[in-house]
Amino acid sequence: MVGDMNQTLLEESSEELRAILQAAADVIVIIDYRGTVLHVNSALQSLFDYKPQELIGRNISLLMPEPYAKEHDGYIDRYLRTNEARVIGINRELVARRKGGSLFPINLLVRRVEGFPRFVGIIRDMSEQVLLEREALQSCEIERNRISRELHDDLGQNLTGQAMLARGLANQLEKDGHALWQPLLSLSEELQQNVRNIRNVINELATVELEEQGLEVALRRFIDKCNGYGEAQVRMVFSGKWAVGDYGVEVQLYRIAREAVYNALKHAEASLIELRLEQTAEHICLDIQDDGKGLSPTLKIRDGRLIKDGQGLRNIYFRAHVIGARLSIESSANKGTHIQCLYARSKHSHNTGQWYEQDIVDR
Repeated sequence: MVGDMNQTLLEESSEELRAILQAAADVIVIIDYRGTVLHVNSALQSLFDYKPQELIGRNISLLMPEPYAKEHDGYIDRYLRTNEARVIGINRELVARRKGGSLFPINLLVRRVEGFPRFVGIIRDMSEQVLLEREALQSCEIERNRISRELHDDLGQNLTGQAMLARGLANQLEKDGHALWQPLLSLSEELQQNVRNIRNVINELATVELEEQGLEVALRRFIDKCNGYGEAQVRMVFSGKWAVGDYGVEVQLYRIAREAVYNALKHAEASLIELRLEQTAEHICLDIQDDGKGLSPTLKIRDGRLIKDGQGLRNIYFRAHVIGARLSIESSANKGTHIQCLYARSKHSHNTGQWYEQDIVDR
């Protein structure tokens, strides 16, 4: 009698658990230590276009693009051998692949079922959040350009006019032998310096050149300015015909390039920086290599992902993330840093770009 009651309670509890799993908006999947899917809720179909029965008994790597599909089983195997939770129990932003081949961003949390060789994964679609992030960045760029135009058209031109007036008065007073010509000349020079400072601010804020002339021209002019400062040499190599076709993507690639070059100039003490920009029918590759002292020792890396830093690398990662580009960073002490941003142009794309995980290596 007691056994029957316990069995009934167990069955009711199992049914209740199944109902909760089926009602969840996120995909919840249970796998064994080999990565074989044992159970998955019905949210799978709305997110991945697979029916649950199509996935059960198959490897979870079916939901991942290369090269991550090949690497997945190694994560679990390493955890079981070492008990080192590099992936288990950690929220990760990754890329997933639908049945039709299209890629999209997800948040993945994997936990082990205590006492069993089972793992539970919770998959959340991040497409809407990433789209909102991208729209927010584009709004920021519009506002940057508006402010820079106002600075140029109003304040910059007014100061330029005042500087010219002060210099003209100084020249006239000097001819008349009046002692006030020197203070007026100093005032004119200070006003001109303020104009130069405003122009520098405008250059930092605006992407007007990019908007009007495209990524290649904007980067060439940026590199020319960099070569006018200090002793570091910045080289640039372009290949391919330039027609990105997405201003939002161009803006983020431009900002990534600037941030990476500035980091090398300001923090890495580099003497040579090489920037390469390649465009093919399949991808756009932005590559920045320097010969500096490498990444800061405060850099924190976990499972190949950037956790903490103070050099603007998080900005670079975020910008790559919102356009769906794959970011890889390699660095070693006194041998420099290599940053590569790969933006894929594919029919299997989301928001015009494929989605890849960040990959950071500290050699």
